[in-house]
Amino acid sequence: MTKRERVERVYRLQPPDRIPFVPAIYEHKARLIGRTPSEVCRDAGLLRAALERELALYDPDMLVVGVDVYNVEAEAIGCTVRYFDDSAAVPAITQPLVAGPDDLNKLRLPDPHSDGRMPLFLDVAGGMVRDYGQHIIIRGALTGPYSLAAELLGPEQLAMAAMEEPELVRKLLVFAAEVTVRFGAALLARGAEVILFDSRAAPPLISPRLFRDLVLPVYRDQVIPQLKAAGARYLPLIIGGDTTRILDSLLATGATQLLCDAPADLDAFKRACAAAGVPFRANVDARLIHRGPPEAIRREALRIAGQCRDFPGFLLGCGIVAYDCPPEHVLALREALG
Repeated sequence: MTKRERVERVYRLQPPDRIPFVPAIYEHKARLIGRTPSEVCRDAGLLRAALERELALYDPDMLVVGVDVYNVEAEAIGCTVRYFDDSAAVPAITQPLVAGPDDLNKLRLPDPHSDGRMPLFLDVAGGMVRDYGQHIIIRGALTGPYSLAAELLGPEQLAMAAMEEPELVRKLLVFAAEVTVRFGAALLARGAEVILFDSRAAPPLISPRLFRDLVLPVYRDQVIPQLKAAGARYLPLIIGGDTTRILDSLLATGATQLLCDAPADLDAFKRACAAAGVPFRANVDARLIHRGPPEAIRREALRIAGQCRDFPGFLLGCGIVAYDCPPEHVLALREALG
């Protein structure tokens, strides 16, 4: 069974030959080729080499073409990204673009084929699909609307505006969702699948009520249906943290796969996803992956796998692997699956 066949069986809720392994390798992929995240995320050749090394070393069942996954769209809109060529620090947005309602009219939709680093990620994703896509799903990383809005307005300012100026936030989310869809459609046109990252939308950063009122509608009515119309078959929505209190809203988005991060209630996710027929990924805690030892990582992976093995829509992964995480710790997680 190929990696693609394995994952597609899980997405159809059919038993695979083994549980798919989907670790969160983003800035860590730069370490695998001895370069910094800032170098890899700006160089197509280095990014391609890092992805190929990730595939060879860790043998994952899917690959994500992404490094600093929350910066690409914001940079293409006009935000300034600070890079760190001499350190392993992850690139970061230096300041927001939006200070109030008047600034919304100044925002322009980026062209994925010409703006910022979007063309670089499109080219690498397309090349990986051409050379590896027959056997493994290649995914392009997309920033979800709430997290993109947080980059444009500032995380604290967005949290306050969600309570005090909800109409401003609604308008900003509609704009952000259109950016997400445009970039996603361009990736899909290259043959890649997409994966949505929106961890700024996790409680307690936003309340369950505000998630239901502000975030859910843009996914349910805009992002998910438009990406499906553009050709997406699989639309994982990745929101880290304890998302148990927004689980009903997550299921209502229409995403085709959810994430049960380490702090969330695994039994609740298993029950709800089984009832809804929605696959989900469970994570081994990123802190355990980082500190080890390998024996403890294997035990925890086997515990989670044992708890969910009877649900055919189950995938196993981990929280974001830090740049300097020992590779043997990631391999311990992989080895637990056989």
